[in-house]
Amino acid sequence: MEQVKANYDSQGQRIVLTVPPDWLPEQTFSGAAHNGEHYAGRSSNGALLNYDFYTSQNRGGGSHLSAWNELRLFGSSGQFASNGIWQQQLSGSSAYQQDGYTRYDTWWAAENEENAQTLRVGDLVTDSLAWSSSVRLGGIQLGRDFSVRPDLITYPLPSFAGQAAVPSTVDLFVNGYKNSSNSVQPGPFSLTNMPFVNGAGEAVVVTTDALGRRISTTLPFYVASALLKKGLSDYSIAGGALRENYGLNSFDYGQAASSGSYRYGVNDWLTLESHAEAAKSLALGGGGVQMGIGSFGVVNGAVSQSQMQGQRGNQYNWGYQYSASRYSVGFQQTVRSAGFANLALYGEQQASNTLNFATLSRRSAQYSASLALDRFGNLGAALIDITPATGDRTRLLNLSWSKTLWGNSSLYLSATRDQQAGNWSGALSLVIPFSNLSNASMTMQRDAQGNNSQRVEVSRAMPSDGGLAYDAAWANQSINGHYRQASVQWRNNQLDASAGFYGDDSYNTRWADLSGSVILMDNSLFAANQVNDAFVLVKTDYPDIKVSYENQLMGETNSQGYLLVPRVSAWYPAKYEINTLDLPADMTSSSVEQRFAVKRQSGYLLHFPITPLRAASVILYDQHGDPLPVSTTLTRDGQQNEYVGYDGIVWMENLAVHNAIHAETPDGRLCNAELTVADTKPKSLMTYGPLVCALSPLPTETTP
Repeated sequence: MEQVKANYDSQGQRIVLTVPPDWLPEQTFSGAAHNGEHYAGRSSNGALLNYDFYTSQNRGGGSHLSAWNELRLFGSSGQFASNGIWQQQLSGSSAYQQDGYTRYDTWWAAENEENAQTLRVGDLVTDSLAWSSSVRLGGIQLGRDFSVRPDLITYPLPSFAGQAAVPSTVDLFVNGYKNSSNSVQPGPFSLTNMPFVNGAGEAVVVTTDALGRRISTTLPFYVASALLKKGLSDYSIAGGALRENYGLNSFDYGQAASSGSYRYGVNDWLTLESHAEAAKSLALGGGGVQMGIGSFGVVNGAVSQSQMQGQRGNQYNWGYQYSASRYSVGFQQTVRSAGFANLALYGEQQASNTLNFATLSRRSAQYSASLALDRFGNLGAALIDITPATGDRTRLLNLSWSKTLWGNSSLYLSATRDQQAGNWSGALSLVIPFSNLSNASMTMQRDAQGNNSQRVEVSRAMPSDGGLAYDAAWANQSINGHYRQASVQWRNNQLDASAGFYGDDSYNTRWADLSGSVILMDNSLFAANQVNDAFVLVKTDYPDIKVSYENQLMGETNSQGYLLVPRVSAWYPAKYEINTLDLPADMTSSSVEQRFAVKRQSGYLLHFPITPLRAASVILYDQHGDPLPVSTTLTRDGQQNEYVGYDGIVWMENLAVHNAIHAETPDGRLCNAELTVADTKPKSLMTYGPLVCALSPLPTETTP
């Protein structure tokens, strides 16, 4: 074999064979590029009722009262929900309101975490691609749902390969930051432990051998989250009846319709897309691609064709996106022919064969760019160009600049030009925080008609564990006089109340709002803040225990030992902690921290059992009345070793009624004793003894 070199080591009496590095086994160092740890979603059986009462009174429009509600049932079989709103005009009249109750959505859903799928039955919004549209249906939808598996990485991340001739250390730097350090043996190696990044970047691989010699290789890369990993698919299919007059009528369903989308990662730089829609007298189909072009960004394109009542139409979509740490550029364009239609327009057809496409633009384009200027701030530019079916073209150019000033203060400047009318409008804003939660801002604006306004605002955000928040603003306007606005909000663990007013010299409104939820879980009712997604009910069996969610204090348990955390992100493995430092010395908890995920639109009962500590100080003497030596080891069945301190005193936990004690002194002597505790709750920090533990003689030494 020509590539093999043999050397004879006469001193070591061995033959040393040297082979090419690529003959050796490849070493792979993986990390973020592989799927992370999976936390299965949890859900306990329960129910909740979200509510939001709102009332307002304005000059000339009378007074109004509304009550929004959502009923939700959840458990291991999925989630059921129904929501709607009741409205009543108390005085005056309104042309935009319909008194009575209006149902919005009713649905049941269940997730399959292993396959990352979600099934939904009832009212739904169909999934869509970037170049297609969504519609409301009453029916059924099955599709891939990667949100139920946040541990999965759906887009391709770069990997880096190399060879080492001798044992070496390989360091990976990504965008100037050290990401990993690995020890490699001779042979080929690959690094896939990339952090989660998006856009353009630069990786530096540094190989250092035992003599300190370094080889540095710089590799540019581009990561696009719009692409799918090789072999990974994403899909959604839905069918049912079109929902019409949503928000106005409770049960208005039209023609049967279906919609489906499918995406597939052919390789790490090409993702294919397809979409189809169908209804009576309507058919639509299209295909597209997302393609990475090395380290130069991503291009996309799609073509769709439709036929509706004999009229055919086409839609073409294409674009480009590039993002780097200092700048980004991108554009998207869509062109439609006059006969193009989809399910979003299907319900608007007239009784005749003449269709109304007024809501669908013939052409739309979006261009954007941004640039980071370090200490000189950030620049941004965007152009929106829309040509509707009526032919009235709209072109808007927006320029913006922002800069961080002293502390966390920031300055923002924006200007917008209507290219058709030739008018400019702009705004200048200064935001000054004066605490972690409070800030003040000053804004000057000028619209396209030449009207000016100057606005001053102060606000305080709501603390994570509740409290007081407020907002107040005053504006001097060249038209309609002075504008005034103020609101105050108060929130505790049970409800959220707010009130305020807004208006100018000719029109003003006063309003008030009360929201929250009522939850049934663990055979008990709980009042809580409104639950928009998931929640966790913490149970400690002990009052006044501080509870933290993701290192943020949520409050203290009530007199029954419960605290509800209402704002939990579904499927995210969050950390929940209790603070036991304030517990009495005779109380303990076997667990103070747990990390887990909660299913979407569900709740989970989290139990941190706090129990009385069956513990005591025990005094142990030998048969001569002397304390057992310091550091004597005590063993009890099922317990960890305990050690004797000064004066023969030892602290024992988890005591039973009868406790057999086995002791061994540092010099090897043995003895046994027994502690009997009454079969009742032990007295706080009680001392038992002295107990007699008769030591055996010292082990005899043998001499040869």
